[in-house]
Amino acid sequence: MKPGNREVVHHILAFAVPKGKRRGLDGARGFLVGYVPGARLELAPRGHAKRVPAGSELIFQVHYTPIGVPQKDQSLLGIVLADPDTVTHQVVTTSAVQSKLRIPPGESDHKVFATSPRFPSNATLLSFSPHMHVRGKSYRYDLQTPDGQMETLLDIPAYDFNWQTTYELKEPKWIPAGSKIVHTTWWDNSAQNPANPDPTINVTWGEQSWEEMLFGAVLMRFLDDEEVAALKAGQQPADLASTD
Repeated sequence: MKPGNREVVHHILAFAVPKGKRRGLDGARGFLVGYVPGARLELAPRGHAKRVPAGSELIFQVHYTPIGVPQKDQSLLGIVLADPDTVTHQVVTTSAVQSKLRIPPGESDHKVFATSPRFPSNATLLSFSPHMHVRGKSYRYDLQTPDGQMETLLDIPAYDFNWQTTYELKEPKWIPAGSKIVHTTWWDNSAQNPANPDPTINVTWGEQSWEEMLFGAVLMRFLDDEEVAALKAGQQPADLASTD
């Protein structure tokens, strides 16, 4: 996604869904690609691609932030078509959302949690894309395995709304079936936050930058039994070794 007017385009989400199935879109069902401030080109490992079923509609969710004067925008979507003979794995996106936000006025270190659905089968994680607004302070992804063990996957101590990057794993992480990802976020709604538009109000979920969101996306792929056996033996699948 390429924003046509960075002054007012807050973020863009693009979905590929069956014709007429526009309700209930989120960061998992039909999600194709997105744009947020600071986003860069995302490369998948060689042989990996997202699937757009024949007959799909492309749906664009565009959030604008008004600046007080009329504006125009023509944002763009670019698609690279992969040769089906070269695709070995389908990449999918899953996410966690916490819409019941209530950040008290003046609070400088308010903590909120969100949890992803449990993974239905074995998978490898490829990258993370956290999203908050201007009161976002820090963000952490933790893996909770079926036996209750916790492991920190990504820790962002100084979140910046203007530089919302995608964090790609140097080596994709194997996730056993039944695991879930816990998203822990902290918010600064105090006067010490220079980006805070109003430290005197209760802040709730909303689409505008002066409101807040907790949305954490994860790019992943599911594994077959042979790959799981190789990973358990400490062997890294060759097709995950590099990007193309």
